[in-house]
Amino acid sequence: MQKNIAVIGASGLIGNNLCRALLEKGMKVKALVHINSNSLERLDVEKVRGDILDVAGLRKFLQGVDVVFHAGGKISIDGDKDGSVRAINVTGTKNIVECCLSNGVQRLVYFSSIHALQQQPEEELDENRALVGDVGFLHDMAKSDAEREVIKGIAQGLDAVILNPTAALGPYDFQPSLMGQGLIALYNRKIPTLIDGGFDWIDVRDIAKAAIAAMEKGKSGDRYVISGMWKTVKELALLVQEITGKPAPKFTTPQWLAKMGIPLAKAYSFITHTPMLYTNETLEVLVRCNRNISSLKAKRELEFYPRPLAETLKDTFDWHKSFGTIK
Repeated sequence: MQKNIAVIGASGLIGNNLCRALLEKGMKVKALVHINSNSLERLDVEKVRGDILDVAGLRKFLQGVDVVFHAGGKISIDGDKDGSVRAINVTGTKNIVECCLSNGVQRLVYFSSIHALQQQPEEELDENRALVGDVGFLHDMAKSDAEREVIKGIAQGLDAVILNPTAALGPYDFQPSLMGQGLIALYNRKIPTLIDGGFDWIDVRDIAKAAIAAMEKGKSGDRYVISGMWKTVKELALLVQEITGKPAPKFTTPQWLAKMGIPLAKAYSFITHTPMLYTNETLEVLVRCNRNISSLKAKRELEFYPRPLAETLKDTFDWHKSFGTIK
C-alpha cells in the first residue's frame, strides 16, 4: 500500500536529495518549502509553502500523511543573535512532534546532527553518547534540545526514529550549503590558507538512503549515527586538488593564529564577496570533532554503506559545473 510521505525542509541539501531518492523508489511526496528555491523544479512533488513555526498551517499540511521526514532547521556557525536558531530547531521540532501526534502520523524520521551529541571524550562515539547539555555552542544546544522534543513525543506514543549525520557534501546543492560554499571557495582559490583540524564527511545521497531505510526498518525510538570518513582540512583540499586539478592552498594556519586572524578573515570575506567560513565556532569544531564516529549500528540495521569520499567530491564538482556555480 502506497504511503503518503511528507518532507519538511525539502528545498535544502538533505531535503531535496531525499525527495529525489523517494521519487526514484516510486513514492508520492508532499514537500513543505519555506523559501523560494529551484531545487525542486522539474520534480514530481506537491510543493506547499509553509513555516514550521506556524502550527495551524503545519497541522493542515500533515493531514492524511503517513510518514514525515523532518529535515528542516537552521545551521549557525556564529551564535544565535536573533534567536532564530533556537526557534526554528527547537520550537519548530516541538510543533512538528505535536502535529504528528494530533494527526496520527505513523512514523517521524528526524534529522538531528552529530553536533547534538557530546564530542568528547575522544573515544568511539556512537548512539550511546550523551546529548549536549546546557554548555556549548548555541547551535549544538538547539539541536540537542530538538532531539529531546522528539524523545518527549516518543514517550507520548509517537513512532519516531532519529538520525545523527555528520557533515553533508554532495550534488544538488542549490543554495548552496555551508559545506558547499567551502568547496566552491576552494575550487575558485578564494581560500588563502587552510586551518588545522578536520571533520567527518558524508555523502548527502547516503544520508537520504539511510533515512529511507530508517523509515522502512529503523527501530522506533532509536537513534542512528550516520557517518562517513574523517579527513583533515588539508587532506580534503588535496583530494579536491587531485579531482579538479585546482591547486590546494600551500599553507596551513595553526589554530591559535587563525583565531587571532578572524577579524582579518571577516574583512577578506567582505572584500572578496566570499562566505565567512572561519569563525570561533568552526575553528573549535575542527579541533573538537570526534575522529572515531561509529555508524556500525546503521550498517547493521539499515544496511548503510557510505561511498568513497573521492566519488562524492567528483560528483559534487561535476554537478556544480553543470549547474553553472563553477566553471
